[in-house]
Amino acid sequence: MPAHSISRRRFIALGAAAAGLVVLGQPESAAAATGGPTVRPPETALRPPGAGPDFLARCIRCGKCMEACPYGSIRAMGAEAGALLHTPYIDPMKTPCYVCRHRGPEGRDRAISSHLLCGAACPTGALTKIPNEVEILSHLPHEIKPGLSVLQRHLCLAWEYDSCGECYYNCPLKDRALRDRPPGEDLPPKGIRPWVDEEGCIGCGMCSFVCPVKEHVASAHMRRDVRLTLFEERYAAMVRNVVGRAGQSVRLPAAYILRRS
Repeated sequence: MPAHSISRRRFIALGAAAAGLVVLGQPESAAAATGGPTVRPPETALRPPGAGPDFLARCIRCGKCMEACPYGSIRAMGAEAGALLHTPYIDPMKTPCYVCRHRGPEGRDRAISSHLLCGAACPTGALTKIPNEVEILSHLPHEIKPGLSVLQRHLCLAWEYDSCGECYYNCPLKDRALRDRPPGEDLPPKGIRPWVDEEGCIGCGMCSFVCPVKEHVASAHMRRDVRLTLFEERYAAMVRNVVGRAGQSVRLPAAYILRRS
């Protein structure tokens, strides 16, 4: 938030609310105790993997998880977040969680560390230290997952046009979190029909990040100020069609993350 858009008095009030949050562990309680505002995180904001129910009570806002993340996925909430000021979050629409994995030239994903680096760096246990093994990651307890991917078939280009499949191919837990087709459904033998396995999905946000079915892609042909990448141009006509059929109240992208409450 620009400096001129918030007063010094309001900034101090927000900081006081955040200080109270460390003790109380509840953002609404901290805000009420200090007279500060009650503000929810951004709609797309996710906590880093390993953040359990007591995350806010344990997090000391030291920033070590942000420093440890090699992808720049973890950010600090700004003053506009009220009592949640300086707590870490991931916005998958900007930079998703890569689950500390790297895809080699042969197309295989490999762990870059023995544990997820954010949890390994956390000094208080606010983030659980999670081994970076596919079998463990795909069976995490739901309470320490950032969220769950929701794939809308009527907006998905793979389902509607037998095209795309970006979410499946880019998923760091491919064939565990996202599968190439749902089990038990009578479908054509060829082509990708992405299906979210709720047990294996941790809500890293990669599917949302790579999904081309986004508002700016759908509206680009009507706006001169929007410039699409070559990747987006490839899918733009199909995106306009599916979004146009779905109507005004559609939630984009086609794959979004349902944040764990």
